Amino acid sequence: MKPGDTVDLFVEQVTHIDCGVLDPDTGLDGRTWLVDARLSGTRDAHGMLFDFGPARRLLKRAIDERLDHRLLVPLRAPGLSRHGDDLRLTTTRGAHIDYAGPAEGVALLNAERIGPALLADWLTDRIAPLLPDNIDDLQLSLRAEAIDGAAYHYCHGLRSHDGNCQRMGHGHRCRLAIAVDGRDDPARARRWAEDWQGVFIGDRADLARRDADGRHHFDYVAPQGRFALTIDAGRCVLLDGPPTVENIAAHIADALAAELPDRHLEVRAYEGVGKGAIVCRGPA
Repeated sequence: MKPGDTVDLFVEQVTHIDCGVLDPDTGLDGRTWLVDARLSGTRDAHGMLFDFGPARRLLKRAIDERLDHRLLVPLRAPGLSRHGDDLRLTTTRGAHIDYAGPAEGVALLNAERIGPALLADWLTDRIAPLLPDNIDDLQLSLRAEAIDGAAYHYCHGLRSHDGNCQRMGHGHRCRLAIAVDGRDDPARARRWAEDWQGVFIGDRADLARRDADGRHHFDYVAPQGRFALTIDAGRCVLLDGPPTVENIAAHIADALAAELPDRHLEVRAYEGVGKGAIVCRGPA
């Protein structure tokens, strides 16, 4: 090939998006998507389309700024109403979810429902103009991490975090592993994961009140502003402390230790992809 010939460049897992999604059926859900990119265009005099380092940095920054650690809102979803920064979703199952927060904590999309294909197109439209002139086409694809074993998804917010984790309503899809006396216990991990599908994990100190309809009202002021969420109590897990992955792993380990007091327990809880916390309980 000669300079000027058309060539494709691919960058797998250029980033991953941890976010919350308002869904017309299920309400508030945590999601994690891996993002792959393919760029097409003509090579320069150095035989390159786009150097991998700058390409990865540009794509990751542009994607993260627009979607990562945000609550994604489908503006045309049935049951959604919006008054300024206040949102209410009435799901097809009759549940009510109320949310309020700063503009940087949400991403508003002109859609009825949010999924990976829609997000790929939405991102492509906004990121393609940022690329060098020799790149003619950008294709982005989003996919869930392949998890062989227990996995669950949840949303949370960390009031005192100085980064974007403070945004209430963002979330993750995560692996969960439990070992008893040094041996993996996938059945126990699956039971925990099944019970925690789609939960909101909150700090008991951030729970302002519980109303007569059985909904929890969470409210806090973080460095980026005030966040508030109202959601059915049955969808909530309360911790006596911030819902960090460290405290989530400790919460599960403590519950297991009460059930199996004489066994050595190890909980490996993930937060999104490739990171998390390990907490052990019981005799070594």
